[in-house]
Amino acid sequence: MRFSKFLKVEADIVVARHALVMDETKSKAEPVIFLHPEFAKRSGVNDGDVVEVEANGRIVKLKVKLSDKAPESGGVIPNGIYASYLTNFDGFKRFKANIEVSEGELTSVEELLGKIKS
Repeated sequence: MRFSKFLKVEADIVVARHALVMDETKSKAEPVIFLHPEFAKRSGVNDGDVVEVEANGRIVKLKVKLSDKAPESGGVIPNGIYASYLTNFDGFKRFKANIEVSEGELTSVEELLGKIKS
């Protein structure tokens, strides 16, 4: 069991245009968050981990990809339904979020749409 599974860290999140990741085995973009390698190391998060990202009382599960282009104090979420769901639009391009290592499946678009409807 990883100790980092019980840690929740605050991160600066930037919403980026044109940052989608396509998995060649899938027909759609993968729900990801790009974390700076140093931030991930300090937070106990590894490339490929599933993390819960919580902001404004909303939570999504995203797959971690490491990128030195991400801010050193957090990460980047591609502009789209996941970023839109987490933000309150007052700070759509940059917001604070809590991140913690999680288990299970990534949040699907269908699951997210169900949360929005209710």
